[in-house]
Amino acid sequence: MVTEIKLGLCNPPEPIYLYVKNAELGGESYLWYHYDIDREKTIPVSQKALTGYLSELRFTTKEFKGKDNLKLDIVVSADEVYVIRSGVETNFTKSFLLAASLIQDFSKPLITDYCC
Repeated sequence: MVTEIKLGLCNPPEPIYLYVKNAELGGESYLWYHYDIDREKTIPVSQKALTGYLSELRFTTKEFKGKDNLKLDIVVSADEVYVIRSGVETNFTKSFLLAASLIQDFSKPLITDYCC
């Protein structure tokens, strides 16, 4: 992977958090969404796939309805830094981890496409 590093002072890039959901809004189906915490609103993403370089996998604990929930963060470097966040017990996470365990060369870009 060839990455251009800009030298000097800067603000670190804010990642774009994506969540997995196979849903429909206004007759249009979507597979990914953002969540606007301030407005407590789900914002659908119309693109079906994310292509980029897997740069990190990490487990994160998030509080939801008074309980701690373990999440998997899949950090993808692309035109922006994306973090796909999904519960560790979901089919998406289990399928992703199984597929990732079979990949031997992470230097090539991956296409993350959640279809069903």
